Amino acid sequence: MRYEKIPGTDLDVSRICLGTVHFGTKMSEPDSFAFMDAFCRLGGNFLDTALNYADWSSEVKAASEKTIGKWLSARKLHHKVIVGTKGACPRTGGPFFRLKREDILSDLEESLRNLQTDCIDLYWLHRDDPSIPVETIIDVLEEQVRAGKIRYYGCSNWTLARIRKAQAYAASIGKSGFVANQMMWSLAEPNMDAVSDKTLALMDEETRAYHNKTGMASIPYSSQAGGFFSGQYRRGEPPARKPSLIKLYGNDTNFDRLERVQEVARRTGATSNQIALAFLLSQPHAVFPIIGSRTLEQLEDSCAAGDLRLDPETVKYIEFGT
Repeated sequence: MRYEKIPGTDLDVSRICLGTVHFGTKMSEPDSFAFMDAFCRLGGNFLDTALNYADWSSEVKAASEKTIGKWLSARKLHHKVIVGTKGACPRTGGPFFRLKREDILSDLEESLRNLQTDCIDLYWLHRDDPSIPVETIIDVLEEQVRAGKIRYYGCSNWTLARIRKAQAYAASIGKSGFVANQMMWSLAEPNMDAVSDKTLALMDEETRAYHNKTGMASIPYSSQAGGFFSGQYRRGEPPARKPSLIKLYGNDTNFDRLERVQEVARRTGATSNQIALAFLLSQPHAVFPIIGSRTLEQLEDSCAAGDLRLDPETVKYIEFGT
């Protein structure tokens, strides 16, 4: 698996990032440990989590962070595995937007305890609150950088307009600001009326152009479109499983792309899933897709994409058919 530094940082990470939403809940703690062990054997060293992961379906709060913290301590990997976690999280049964100073600080302290560390490598703001000035938010984050509690910070589900404002302010005080942006992005274009959470930020052409111009890293979630490119789904055929996936991604644009992905896969000897990930990995700016594997076989398949690169002509052909 290839490694690359997240631009503007000294974080040297695997190009594939492992998502951990269900660690310690749907995936038991022993199985989660085994999964992270396997990810490391495959060359991975980059984990994505959040303070509120699986809180909506578990009585144990912050199970993902706590499971990762136990594993890092048991394996003595705190300085070898890079962990990005999200704070300012929506609370189940509580306020959704939580970007006041006290919200950020309380979430950060809780994440430090859960991860059993004194410093978080990459700290994400899980949502934005446009009612709070970006200056206030950046000042709080920079304060925590100076305190040694976070190394770098990024934004998740922020609009491009707010990112621009935040970056402009950070530059005005001589700081880098956000080093990465996390959004919903894959080769498949979602049907917008099927996206239930309207606070999610999706990659669009303007945001993509911004990343290409500035070099800010993208670390997209839903990077595999829920398995749309796995070969299980075909145009005009009712899905055998996950009908909600077809509701979200079932459109002619995506089925056309699926057919071209399968064509390139046959030509290269890679799997369709690997080609769909390689599309992201072959963008002009640094992209570190977050994968959501459920089995070790899926994990191995996805991690193998970390070594793939597509030439610009193939990237264009997969996306546009020209």
